[in-house]
This record gives sequence, C-alpha cells and structure tokens, in this order.
Amino acid sequence: MSNTATPSPAQSYPAVPYGQVSFKGIRQEDALYMDKTRFLHSLESHRYAFFLRPRRFGKTCWLSLLESYYGRHEAADFDAVFGGTAIGSEPTPNRSRHVVLRFDYRAIRGCLETLERDFEGYCGAVFASTLKRHPDLFPSPVAEQMCAEGTINDKLVALFQHCQHHDIPLYVLIDEYDNFANTILAERGVDAYRSFTHDGGIYHSFFAKLKYGTEIGSVDRIFVTGVSPMT
Repeated sequence: MSNTATPSPAQSYPAVPYGQVSFKGIRQEDALYMDKTRFLHSLESHRYAFFLRPRRFGKTCWLSLLESYYGRHEAADFDAVFGGTAIGSEPTPNRSRHVVLRFDYRAIRGCLETLERDFEGYCGAVFASTLKRHPDLFPSPVAEQMCAEGTINDKLVALFQHCQHHDIPLYVLIDEYDNFANTILAERGVDAYRSFTHDGGIYHSFFAKLKYGTEIGSVDRIFVTGVSPMT
C-alpha cells in the first residue's frame, strides 16, 4: 500500500486573479498575489515617474495599488488591504496622506472629431468625483465653484491654488496616457496627432497645468503609465 499523502484539494490554494486589475479586489478576495509593495520605499525617492512597459504588464494593477496606499479616502481599509505585505509591516510616512486624482485614458475614444469633448467630459467627471470623496477638504460650495470652471485646465488651476492655500498634497495617477494619442497617430497621421499634443493642443495644455501644480507645490507626486514614449 502506498504511503503517498493525498493532495490537498484545489480549493486550499489561492485563486489566480486572472484579469483582475484592482489591487484592493485581489486582496479582499484573498487571491494569489506576488508581493511587490516593498518597491514603494524606493519609489518615494522619485516624485514624478513615467512607467513605460508593454501591454499586460500589470501597470493598471500597480496604479490601483498606489491609489489604495496613498489615497486618504482608502485609509479605513489600509490594514485589511495591506496586512501581511512588506509595506504593511513597514509603511512610509506618506501612507493614506494624499488626495488622489486618477485618470485612465483607455476610457477616451481615439476619435479626432469628438476628442476634445470626450476628453473634457471624462476628465471633468474624474475631477468632480475626486472632490466628492473628500467633503471635509472640499465643502459643497467650494467643490461646486471649482467644478463650474470652464475647462478641465481651469478646474485644475482652481484645485491647485486651493490645495496650495490649505496645504493639501495631491497625487496624480494617469494610466495609459498614450492610448488614444497612438490611435490617432496610427489612423489619422502626424498632423492630426500634433494638433492636440503640441503647443496649443488640449493634451499639451493639460500636462502644462500639471507642471504648474508641481511648481506651486500642490501636486506632490505623479505616476504615469504608458506603452510608448513618443507622446
């Protein structure tokens, strides 16, 4: 008779989170996760970072991790999400400290005819939802006034000045920054691409406003992911 032990049932192993891009979701589901949180200690020495890697490289999940770690709106879930991880054992002073503005440009279609409208609409929605998460920092009258500003660039300037005055640190996360830009470049050519990525274009102006935010000290950190460095 064989003395070989009976294998444990498959249910005893963590599930592989195939297709799951939410770090918080992975942790709440107790799914398999290779702990990369120790890299946050090194990352904090780089306040403005671009992370360019091929698709399906885990970039979105990493941004989700950053939002969960740095976002003050996620503070109540910190122990549940980061318990048992390297950063959970040795957190940095910046944990749960920032107001996080997270943009995912996969949500914007690469249609040149409607690009400006789609860009403004999406960014405006992200802006409004971010303020709504922090009513203690942005009371309704203040939030409504900022949301009523004309373009997303106007809204950002108002936000940055408010945060500068009230010492509120912002963390800007941008996923797939080159997603719709590369689509337009491939389908419509260089002239169409330059119309919004170079001086005077809506995309160029957006990043110029982020630079302004860093200059006045409101934007404490930025992390941007993408595939191509050209944009």
